[in-house]
Amino acid sequence: MNRIDANFFPGWVRKSISFTIDDGNITMDEKFLSIVKPAGIKGTFNLCTPLKKNMSAADYRAFYRGYEIANHSHYHSHPFSESISPAVTDEPFDEATADKEKAYPTNEEGLYRIFRGNWNYYVSTDEKYMELVDRCTCELTAVFGDGAVKDFVWPFGEQKNAKVMQALIDHGFRSIRATGDVDDRTGFALPADRMHWSYNAHNRTLLKIATKYEAYPDDGNLKFFCFGVHSIDFDRDENWDDLSEFCEKFGNRNDFWYASVGDIFDYEDAVKALRITENEITNDSEIDLYIKIDGVKKMLCAHSSITF
Repeated sequence: MNRIDANFFPGWVRKSISFTIDDGNITMDEKFLSIVKPAGIKGTFNLCTPLKKNMSAADYRAFYRGYEIANHSHYHSHPFSESISPAVTDEPFDEATADKEKAYPTNEEGLYRIFRGNWNYYVSTDEKYMELVDRCTCELTAVFGDGAVKDFVWPFGEQKNAKVMQALIDHGFRSIRATGDVDDRTGFALPADRMHWSYNAHNRTLLKIATKYEAYPDDGNLKFFCFGVHSIDFDRDENWDDLSEFCEKFGNRNDFWYASVGDIFDYEDAVKALRITENEITNDSEIDLYIKIDGVKKMLCAHSSITF
């Protein structure tokens, strides 16, 4: 039987590079894009709604053109959970006097304001939370088009709320990102559980972990390097130079595939779905695949077969 190696990204490379950037801070995202775009680095922007009123839908589409969009919840909201369970009060919210152990009412049923750690943010009941997730999907879809929003990213990281987690899964999201730097603890493998995955590096560890990734030996498997988590992090830590250095060292190369998180996941799915028999390999997916048969590079186009 012929030796088939299908574990390649486009260009017959094993390693992918992506990013996952939260919140939709236009000013900081613009600076971020001015650095990563010339390096050819692709990724995913996780947007909250409501979107800024001073930008039109056309403005948003133009700004994020070429990048994937994911749902980061309406109001960047937080469900009640094991870690966030303040007492609901009828008192009006005043940031100056707010009690961190209380949740204050808003003009929307099931939605409350809390003030913790110098942050003023929204918390909601389980039902309201899913309503806000749906609202975010609807608003982003209205701007970016049907089918554009396939993934969810938890604000504040994954919450200890099993009911909400199951509801998100039932909504059919392709993936759900938590938070936290996983470094190289998985051998830079693609996430085994897409309903609970995270990025490899944040802004302060970007260069260190990317260097590990570059040196990681070829073990015959597809590899994943994704950095996050906010464009403003580079501004707060005054390390935009690290992002520039990363792009200089790891951008515009032919030994990495630069793609959004979703494109990487979809490509992996297509590889896993290949049908291989004794004398034929068939690609039933919508994606062109890069394979080797007995060491010879072959392009296996979408909905096609190669007989050997």
